[in-house]
Amino acid sequence: MAISAPDAPSTALQVLLTAVADGLPHAWPADNLDELLAEAGEWGLPLYARDGGVHLEYPAAPLSAQEIADVGGIDPAHIHLPLCCASTNTEVLQDTSVGVCLTESQWAGRGRRGRQWSSPFGRHLYLSYGWTQHSPVNAALTIVAALSVFTLLQARLPDLWVKWPNDLWVGGRKLGGILIEARPRRHGETRLVVGLGLNIHDDPGLPATAVSLADLDIRVTRSTLAGAILRQWREDFARFAEEGFTPFLSRWKKADRLTRQSVQISDAQGVRAARVLGLGPDGRLQVTCTDTGTVWLSAGDVSLRPQHP
Repeated sequence: MAISAPDAPSTALQVLLTAVADGLPHAWPADNLDELLAEAGEWGLPLYARDGGVHLEYPAAPLSAQEIADVGGIDPAHIHLPLCCASTNTEVLQDTSVGVCLTESQWAGRGRRGRQWSSPFGRHLYLSYGWTQHSPVNAALTIVAALSVFTLLQARLPDLWVKWPNDLWVGGRKLGGILIEARPRRHGETRLVVGLGLNIHDDPGLPATAVSLADLDIRVTRSTLAGAILRQWREDFARFAEEGFTPFLSRWKKADRLTRQSVQISDAQGVRAARVLGLGPDGRLQVTCTDTGTVWLSAGDVSLRPQHP
């Protein structure tokens, strides 16, 4: 659900959320409780006053840093689990001591081309993984990140595919997306973060163009899945840094559904029709347009909409 402004929940509400994060009832002064509960409702946070206490009702099992760490092979001390935040990508970009961030709800999550999104509490996976490097950022990393998730889920989802460069689709509906952001630091370093939004549980607020794993009769624990994704990312990113994109081309062939298909391109030049020719060894997409002929598209500069998913 798109939101119109990057406002945050009030400090008082965030204090209350922290107090009730364990899911147990907590007593709370009544002087402003009604206002806080009303505000929580506006943000979609499931807070309720019942039997003399305030409750936070998780729609699914809460995220567990220890479970994520055990599956992902990561020190739990490097995993940051705020109950809610503006954006998990922002948390990792701003604090270099945070290597992994997940949250139950974010109110200013970001997508490609400046899109901003809010996220329903406790229903989906909002995961960011970051590190600092000296080498330039390779745009094909976005594709590698999506292929990692594809690799983990393809056996259970035969209709899963990757829409270049960063979206995971099942048939004609979107399951999730990747956003990579970079921030320059001192001494030529770059802080890099890979963010993933993946639809997991039942969510009546999802549009008809989206789908969740639950819709596809796949029941998973978000923490277990997050750990598996982080493990796959670490393995694939290390290989990508060492060998480049070429080793991932065979995986792309399994994930691709758009080669030789008609698409609609949207970029700074406007919207136009094209036909996909294929992916290059550097991760750029080759297309032929009716007006400009054959061109190479780079991730981050353009969006594609399949005409026949």
